[in-house]
Amino acid sequence: MRSSGASRCRFPTRVRPAHSVSGVADILVSASGHKATSSRGTMPSTTRRSIFLLASALIAFLGCASDLPQPDHAELVRSRSGQIVDADTGQPIVGALVLDAFYLWPNRGFGNLPVSKVFRDSAETWSDQDGRFTLTGPFNDRSWSTDGIYIFKAGYGPWRFRGQTDAGPGAGERGSWLKSTWEQFTMVGVVIELRPLRTQEERLKYIDRGWDPSDRLEPGFPRPTPFGPLYFFDVPADRLSRFQQAVDAERASLGLVPRRLDGHRQPR
Repeated sequence: MRSSGASRCRFPTRVRPAHSVSGVADILVSASGHKATSSRGTMPSTTRRSIFLLASALIAFLGCASDLPQPDHAELVRSRSGQIVDADTGQPIVGALVLDAFYLWPNRGFGNLPVSKVFRDSAETWSDQDGRFTLTGPFNDRSWSTDGIYIFKAGYGPWRFRGQTDAGPGAGERGSWLKSTWEQFTMVGVVIELRPLRTQEERLKYIDRGWDPSDRLEPGFPRPTPFGPLYFFDVPADRLSRFQQAVDAERASLGLVPRRLDGHRQPR
């Protein structure tokens, strides 16, 4: 199968303006059911002051979450290079489709509460005759935990970095291992193992029904499937066309009808 170059990364060019405090106050007034006038023709000052304070608190709570975040000033552009192999045999896998989704994280709001990440761009390619691929995109010290890497090849299921396990004394050590491996991924390349789906039943589970709670996967392989709620987190439909075609072809070979992957998200 031919190998395709990665798409170019597009950087955000504008920021969505945040709601003003007065605008939020107007919304709260409307939502509260109070009319804008009292018997004297204006809302009592105490009521308006209370709504204004509530609106101010909401703005502080949300922080910058209503704005499109900007790239880190320390950000670089790096390649992601790897070789995809069969986890059982170690043989290269030709024609695996690789999609990398890049995200930005808004500043946390009041109380350092977490906010949802924002889809920024994506790049995709296929593995060549030696199972190798290269993608290029933005990189910073959080990319190891914010990038979304998705790999699909008919007859195969989830992927893992070679040497990756679920074991370890704590999440901190596993995070350090992943961060170190990701550094290699963006510098010298890594080996990525795809788990073969060994039976027709496994192929049906991965592409349609999902794993049963009793199914046990080897260490390091995640359980989400292409139709899980978190698999394509916030990836727009127009960035999934090739993935959708590949999955639809596998479903057709198993006698299944097509099913959308993207969760009806808007193109970007």
